[in-house]
Amino acid sequence: MIGRLWLLCHLLYLSAEDMREHQVSMGVILELGGSGLLYVLAAGRTPRLLPGACLLLLGVCTQEQIGCGDGWLMLALGMWLGSAELLWILFLGIGFGSLYGLLTRRKEIPLVPFLTAAYMIGGLL
Repeated sequence: MIGRLWLLCHLLYLSAEDMREHQVSMGVILELGGSGLLYVLAAGRTPRLLPGACLLLLGVCTQEQIGCGDGWLMLALGMWLGSAELLWILFLGIGFGSLYGLLTRRKEIPLVPFLTAAYMIGGLL
């Protein structure tokens, strides 16, 4: 329960930052990832790094059409979440963001608020 609240607080902060500045603080992401690494080591789990690594690669290949900060955030989330929940957040967040972009005809949108919404919806289900 405390871990979920820790994640939510970080995601809400990063969402506000992404909406305001169109970038996210690497310090906050490193704090989330570092604490997640401690969690992974204490729990004897394996971090789920593939979704974040793929998003980072996509960011590099598209010259940051998808920001690398989003990839780093997914890497940090991969320390805390299982594969199914991590993929749920990624695909639902991208879906929400795409729908918002289509409805508003905006080409550049912050992704973190939509990842946060997907995380919150996943916590309710």
